[in-house]
This record gives sequence, structure tokens and C-alpha cells, in this order.
Amino acid sequence: MGSFPGSPRTLRGAIVAVEPRNPLSRIVLFGYNPDEVSRSLKPRGAGAGQQVGPGDANRIWGAPVETISMTVEVDATDQLEAGDPVAAASGIAPQLSALEMLLYPSSSLVIANTALLLAGTIEILPPEGPLTVLVWGPGRAVPVHIDGLEITEQAFSPTLVPTRASVQISATVLTYDDLLVTSPGYALFLVHQVLKEALAVVGGVSGAMNAVADLAGA
Repeated sequence: MGSFPGSPRTLRGAIVAVEPRNPLSRIVLFGYNPDEVSRSLKPRGAGAGQQVGPGDANRIWGAPVETISMTVEVDATDQLEAGDPVAAASGIAPQLSALEMLLYPSSSLVIANTALLLAGTIEILPPEGPLTVLVWGPGRAVPVHIDGLEITEQAFSPTLVPTRASVQISATVLTYDDLLVTSPGYALFLVHQVLKEALAVVGGVSGAMNAVADLAGA
């Protein structure tokens, strides 16, 4: 958000983790939106065992594989100046922990699985994590898999809790090719694609009108 009165309010990006067994979502709001968001899209290859011949050169095997990278700044300076007791006691540790927990299994499930192993259970399935959604404005909310977090803690309180950090987030967008049809993420990505298609139509019409105007003015 701008510092001048009357400046437009900027929406903050967020990562939302929806737990299957918990109706309350974990929401990690970005303290400051990143200045850059890098996206890489690669065409999806044919599935294992599928024959690919000369007639398949232009075949589309599914939604592209998209990876996203961004660096988020987390800072407790404003909260400390305002006398926030949580920031005074723990700095930005709660925000960092919320991000890091996206990569951890639930401790209760770990304990339950340990008990099952001690009881003689032969095979334990890895616990299912939450559906993680990257929200970047009202028109862009996509399910993602967090590939990695690189956290650089840059300032500390006298008790050595971090008060400022830079977090590089790497994620892969999950599409309807990656999710079960019963998953909410399946429909969420489909809506995301429909919005892209609508924007592409707008861009095509706008480009055609500009081309006609250029020809008319030539």
C-alpha cells in the first residue's frame, strides 16, 4: 500500500493451506508483495507407455507444467513500533513457521504412525498434506506444490528471534492432470484456465483491432 493519503490500496498476496480435516484454513499473508514473480511454462509430455509418432507433433498432452518463483519480504518493524506484544515476544517467527509447516507432516499424524509401527503395522502411507493455494489477486488463485523455501534471516531482537527475513518460494502449479477430479484444486485450476482463455480472446480482439487501425492509417 502506498504511503500517501488517498493512494490505492494494494491487495496482498497470500498462500492458503486447506486442511482436509480442519475447516479453518491456514492463511499466510505476504507482509510485502514481491517485486517480481518469475514463471516458467513447459509443455507436458506424453504419458508413460504412450506411443508418440509423426502425427503427434502438435498434440497437447495436458496443461503445461508451470513453476513459480518469488521472494517475499517478512518484516516486524511496523508491529514493533506499534508495541505489538506478539511481535515483541516472537518477531516474525509465527509467519516463518506458518510457511515452513507447509512442508511438514502433522505431528499428531507422525505420533499416530509411530504407534502403528510399534504395534506391528507393516506399511504406513505417507500422511496427506493440505491443499496449498497461491492467491495472487482475484483472478489468479492456483493450487500449488511448494518445492522449496530459502529463508534468509536478516535482523534479530535482543533475544535472537528474527525480526526481518527474505523468503524465496519455489512452487509448481498443480493442474487437473495432477489432481483427482474430487479435489477442490481440480475445479480451481479449471476456473483459472477459463479465465486465461477469456483474457486470450480479449487480447486477440484487441490485437486485430489495432492491426486494422494501423492498416487504415497507413
